[in-house]
Amino acid sequence: MSQALKITLLSLICSVPAISLIHRLFTDQLGANPVETLEHFSGDWTIYFLLLTLSISPLQYYFRPRWPIPMHLVRRVLGLSAFAYALIHLSVYFAFDMGLSFNDTLVDIAERPFILIGMLAFLILIPLAVTSTSGWQRRLKRRWSQLHKLIYLLTFLGILHYALLVKADLFQPLAYLSLFAALMLARQLKGLKRN
Repeated sequence: MSQALKITLLSLICSVPAISLIHRLFTDQLGANPVETLEHFSGDWTIYFLLLTLSISPLQYYFRPRWPIPMHLVRRVLGLSAFAYALIHLSVYFAFDMGLSFNDTLVDIAERPFILIGMLAFLILIPLAVTSTSGWQRRLKRRWSQLHKLIYLLTFLGILHYALLVKADLFQPLAYLSLFAALMLARQLKGLKRN
């Protein structure tokens, strides 16, 4: 199987949650508050894909799996999937909660800290998605690696955005935060072992 076909298959696998969501949308299975369901579903999958992206290097270092696709391409597909789900999340918010009003959106950002944090996270994600290609990596050289380290801040902000949204039921955001902390610890230990 060619590498291009493997990447296409991985991309299709990453799109399964979105396909499932579209099916639920067209078969009226989104529950009593469909907008909230769309927002939560797309937001959750954004965080899942960010955490999956961050897990690739520790998995490679500690378990040395044989990837059917080069590791950097797996990371790229997962990272772009996170961007796609974040874009769905933001689009649902802007279209349905804000009625496509930029003024209302700016007021909402100013008045609700969790919206501001979510917007900051999305703004950080944009340059990471745009510069994810090999061409950008060659152009930016060492700065590419520095830029893409923003995924750590981005993931933390995404989890914080979710925690501030739910307020009372913190089980899921704390689970995300614990996994994020474990991945960061694994990276730190990897760094110490190399020294």
